[in-house]
Amino acid sequence: MYEVRLRMVRVPLAPAICVLALVAACVSPEELRRQDEATCAGYGFHPGTDAFSACLQQESLARRYLTSPAPYWGGYWGPYWP
Repeated sequence: MYEVRLRMVRVPLAPAICVLALVAACVSPEELRRQDEATCAGYGFHPGTDAFSACLQQESLARRYLTSPAPYWGGYWGPYWP
């Protein structure tokens, strides 16, 4: 019987997760637009209407709001955390 021992390569967990997150976060503006159009069409809006355009704008603003950084002053601990 042959016994094969594989040498395990240790990869630091934090850098590996960061690299995976950066690769997964790469989305082009065209892909975001397609996702927004699919979402608005799913809500029942028809392309080319004012309501569809308003929905696209709301989706874009919602994404910007969710991905914006936290404010520096008055964040989690309040403005005067020692």
